[in-house]
Amino acid sequence: MVDFTVAIPTYNGAARLPQLLEKLRSQTGTDHFSWNILVVDNNSSDDTAAVVRRYQSASAGCTVPVSYAFEKRQGAAFARVKAMSAAPSPWVGFLDDDVVPADDWVAAAYAFGQSHPQAAAYGGQIHGDVEGEPPENFNRIKSFLALRERGDQAHRYDPDKLSLPPSASWVVQAKAWHENVSDTPILGGRANGSMMQGDDYEPLLRMHMAGWEIWYAPEMHVAHLVPKSRLERDY
Repeated sequence: MVDFTVAIPTYNGAARLPQLLEKLRSQTGTDHFSWNILVVDNNSSDDTAAVVRRYQSASAGCTVPVSYAFEKRQGAAFARVKAMSAAPSPWVGFLDDDVVPADDWVAAAYAFGQSHPQAAAYGGQIHGDVEGEPPENFNRIKSFLALRERGDQAHRYDPDKLSLPPSASWVVQAKAWHENVSDTPILGGRANGSMMQGDDYEPLLRMHMAGWEIWYAPEMHVAHLVPKSRLERDY
């Protein structure tokens, strides 16, 4: 049985995936549970599939296998649905392909789920790795860049006020998801030139309305890469 899955939804992530996969291969503190890596290719047009095949060959015989799934429907929400249907574990941790997890991210993510069985989902600290010098008003816009630093104490989010963790780095309990989240989300996410957001909030709100809890897990740390382009007015 697999205890934990790290799912990576990606679109044209061939250049970004190697850094993330290498970081996952060097995780510490995971000897007492089994886990795997699942890359969900969201209809990429680059060499994403070839990159995954290379890592599958390199990880043959390793205790942490790398698997691949393809989702033709464009949009992160559809990639997450595919990941949840393909993941063989009761807990699924999602990482965007432009984040870099701490060495103990998988261990911390798994441990929090074991101590919070009532949680449908939880997210940790997402620190910004900003290209160049951040603008003076950077703290005012951090939340729009999926950055979260809410202190060192675990606490529940308040979904009724749309206080929720971003999907760049979160963990979902499969039971809560499968019982409450539709395979055809209303919001698909940014795709085909659209900047429509809210696709990550939709499943969290559905699970919250069913009575599940959403938590902040401060022991989980990742760095989110923020290119200069995301600090420009046009973006």
